[in-house]
Amino acid sequence: MKLKIIWKYITKKKYQITLATDWLETKEALLLAEDFESTGRTKEIIFLDQFDSQWTKKQVIKYLKELEDEPHDIVIYFDGGFDIATGISGVGVSLYFQQNGKNFRKRFNEKLTGLSTNNEAEFAALENAIFLLEEMNITGQLISVKGDSQVVMNQISGDWPCYEEQHERFINRIEKKCKQNKLTLQFELLKRNDNKEAHNLATSALKGNKIESTIEVT
Repeated sequence: MKLKIIWKYITKKKYQITLATDWLETKEALLLAEDFESTGRTKEIIFLDQFDSQWTKKQVIKYLKELEDEPHDIVIYFDGGFDIATGISGVGVSLYFQQNGKNFRKRFNEKLTGLSTNNEAEFAALENAIFLLEEMNITGQLISVKGDSQVVMNQISGDWPCYEEQHERFINRIEKKCKQNKLTLQFELLKRNDNKEAHNLATSALKGNKIESTIEVT
């Protein structure tokens, strides 16, 4: 989750002014707020999240404490593949997260029917990644999403126009699910060679090899 600090500050001459920061990571925002308080001239500090909800410092501290017991610092790698000859699609998702001071990796793939292009398979892979987050009860977090599909990354971020109806349907479903669970997606376009794990999962799905596992990683 990212937060913006609204800082009500009093100058030495008792002039009051309200200042706002850029968006900050939760821990960074808390540290900065504590630094503001150390000036002795802070009248009020309000934290504002990306869904326009207000937080107090006490609520932010409680959130961070509870977050340690839940999956957090989540990074998603996704990829999709489509076999024109059979009309079968394969999707692969590799999800990295931290929980209770340990690092984990969750892998998932699935063979799908009913899609028509490789781009649709890529969108389906991302949608399945969002489904995984919901199954893990992950809410109110910033999610780093990495993939090698320029179409998916640029259309869902709004950098490219979307003229394909099926792509638009995927985008609407993904955005709706993220809104329901207060998830913010941060996209990073990868080179194909940097997305091999998700690619291999999607390829295995096309071959009929189902993979679903969660392991601790170092």
